[in-house]
Amino acid sequence: MRLFLAIDLPKETKESISQQVEAFKKEYPYFRWVDESRFHITLHFFGNSRDPDRLKNQIEEAIYDVEPFQMYSGEADLFMKNTIIFHLMFQRNRTLEKLVAQVREKFQTGNTMKFVPHLTVARYRIPSKQQYLLIKKKVQRLNIEVDFQVTQITLYNSVIESEKPLYETIAKIALQK
Repeated sequence: MRLFLAIDLPKETKESISQQVEAFKKEYPYFRWVDESRFHITLHFFGNSRDPDRLKNQIEEAIYDVEPFQMYSGEADLFMKNTIIFHLMFQRNRTLEKLVAQVREKFQTGNTMKFVPHLTVARYRIPSKQQYLLIKKKVQRLNIEVDFQVTQITLYNSVIESEKPLYETIAKIALQK
């Protein structure tokens, strides 16, 4: 099992994001658009694991003192990996950063990269520099506004059977109230 920990957005929030990018989506139909049902904010990737129940218990131990918190969208932008990735960033949040730090510490990943909460909206092959700059400018002009309460996090299994991975829910972990 390829496991990762994420925030699953409420259905209404997913729908709102989809509606707010609809015009852009029509302008760029050849992008590989992430289906709204799969929108999530990845917190930590565990990789292959044979014991998801044990992992769930360890996560619960790591975040025992983390309370529910509010998430607010930030700016839309692009970044480049093997493709360009259109993503929506979220504002910094002390509670979220504490949660991620405690999970990293518990699992001693040695990951020192700064955590930046974001949601992938679409992917596209790397275009020419001129096309990239034009797309980047258009994405940055988008004003996607959403906010939602986070009361639980989700442990997922990423099942890769085709170009689009499937996300199987393994466990939902409630935050303390």
